[in-house]
This record gives sequence, structure tokens and C-alpha cells, in this order.
Amino acid sequence: MDVSHRKADRTMTIRRLLFPLLTLLVGFALVACQTATTTLGGPDYDDFDYIEDYDEVFNRREGTYIVYLYSESCYTCNSIKDEVLAFAGAYADRTIYFLNVDNATATKETVFLTTLGKNEVGTPTLLLIKDSGFDKNASSRYFFTGSSPILSIINDLENGDYPYWN
Repeated sequence: MDVSHRKADRTMTIRRLLFPLLTLLVGFALVACQTATTTLGGPDYDDFDYIEDYDEVFNRREGTYIVYLYSESCYTCNSIKDEVLAFAGAYADRTIYFLNVDNATATKETVFLTTLGKNEVGTPTLLLIKDSGFDKNASSRYFFTGSSPILSIINDLENGDYPYWN
């Protein structure tokens, strides 16, 4: 009886310790996951000039500017977000507008696509708008989609190495 009593006490002690321990571990896991997925006070899209919908892309102002199309759920957009926002913050020579396509109107997208001469536009996309217009015949000079082309054109613009922009 003495051995079984000690075994029962040991089992109760383990049960009493297991629940708080598991609760503590779950709490740490939740905090760690939350910390890893939040921004740490760096710039965000809302810190810059913003376009609400597709019909605003080509009517911003006279002159030359950049429009960056992104989606909050786009993996590639999120993977280059820091570089794009750093460029926007440092590239004071030109105005850069951001358009979250998740909030854009599908009916206004048709006119936008016609202006670009495209059937569809994915994210991320960077457009160079010269004199409030877009040359469909030279779209390879002013239309960039995907992380590598966007990061490459950003580098060229920062270094003043893009002849079609000057």
C-alpha cells in the first residue's frame, strides 16, 4: 500500500506541474510568433504617397513619377517590401505612389490595363510614368514586374544609370 500511495502522489505531482508548464510553453510560442510577424517600427506603405484606385495611376500630376502596385497577401511583395520602402524614402528626386490592388476596383482595372496594353498585371509591379503617360510601345522600359526586375530598376534609378528616366 505504501508503494502504490507514493506512485499516486508522484502521478498527481506530475499532473499539477504539467498543466502550468504547457500553458507557459504555449504562451512563449504565441509571443515568439507574434514578434516574428510584426513590423518593428520601420516604414510602411501608409507612410508614403498613396493611390486609392486604378483610375488615379495616370492622373497624378504633370511630370514624371513612379507607381508601385502591391498586395498585402503577395509573398513576393512582402519579400522586397523593405527594399522598396527604403528606395521610396531615399529617392527624393521623384514622387513614388503606392497602390494596394487588394482595395482597388475591378471595373476601373479594365481602363488601366488598356492604357498599359496588358491583359493582366500581377504584383509586385513598378511603373515609370513619364509626363503623366505610358508608352505601350516601349513598355519594357517603363513596366517592371517581379522581384528581380523591380530590384534591378531600383538599383539603376538610385545610381542614375537608367537612360530612359533622365
